[in-house]
Amino acid sequence: MLSGERHEKILRELELRGTLTVNGFAEKSGQSTMTIRRDLTQLAAQGLLRRVHGGAVRMVAERPGETVSRRSRQPLATLGLIVPTAGYYFPEIIRGAEAAARELNARLILGVSNYSTEDEHRQLQRMVANSVDGILLATAGPLEPGSPTFELLSGLRIPVVLVERSSRVFESVMSDHSYGAELAIEHLASLGHRRIGLAIASSSTAPWLRESHERMVAKLGLETDAPVMEYVRSVVGAGNNQKEFATFLKDCRRTDTHAALVLPDEEAITLINLAEESGVDVPEDLAIVAYDDEVADLAPVPLTSIAPPKRDVGHAAVAMCMERLAAKTGSAVQPALRRVSLAPKLIIRESTVTGEDAE
Repeated sequence: MLSGERHEKILRELELRGTLTVNGFAEKSGQSTMTIRRDLTQLAAQGLLRRVHGGAVRMVAERPGETVSRRSRQPLATLGLIVPTAGYYFPEIIRGAEAAARELNARLILGVSNYSTEDEHRQLQRMVANSVDGILLATAGPLEPGSPTFELLSGLRIPVVLVERSSRVFESVMSDHSYGAELAIEHLASLGHRRIGLAIASSSTAPWLRESHERMVAKLGLETDAPVMEYVRSVVGAGNNQKEFATFLKDCRRTDTHAALVLPDEEAITLINLAEESGVDVPEDLAIVAYDDEVADLAPVPLTSIAPPKRDVGHAAVAMCMERLAAKTGSAVQPALRRVSLAPKLIIRESTVTGEDAE
């Protein structure tokens, strides 16, 4: 590593943490303690840091804007963000992460796995090899102990934050999908519906909605014979599960079910179209709440929806990662694992209420 590169890394470390030790930074950078001491002496002579016993501390800027000027030339950290797709749901998360990175002077590198665990693992390896300072990851599949991705993440000495995923091992920021389903079912029940069906695409969100639906049916004393369907999407983002939803609609009519929660938006639109073809009016005969709020307002009957706070999730994930990077090192106390859960909101439109009652 060239001296200029080492100096930049030292200054970035001080900008981020405020202090460093010779032994700690030598181990982190793979350099000898003699080399690091020499670098600190040179930087101190230039007025860029202040030497203290065993290391250095950040130099307080004497002129306004002095620190800001250096910060604007060099990001404090480089974070790798890997998502399953950049085409549905995740664009808002990416935009939130971008906004936080700008605010916190971090560089964000994006990877897209296309729901391939193999590609996800390769991209993680590449980012780690390129010495990113932190990882933000929305996994392509379940993150199980023993899987290549799990083992790679477990061995890292940099912050790892899962995005819209949960784990007992890694920190995470995600939407509270269980609460989102509660909002939907409470809304439909408040309109007098005693049977509320559930149609959910198999995904990381599906278990939260299924569990919440079962719990809320019991809590509110609703009828238990409403249809519940979990299906595999034919083509993500295309709304092509006509056969499954034709069956679901028949089951709703057979059980006298007049309300349903559907994940995601496109398939809720499929249900609206099938209902219209069958002479079932929305919302008079079938009230529908969509989950995701990606294109819900563009449905033939604008869909009441649950909107996860996607942008806030991306923003909070970057902020959490940067906070971990800025935390003081050398403490004997391991910081508590953080799992941040952000609340979705209910947006009422014409698929559950009519006229002026819709937002």
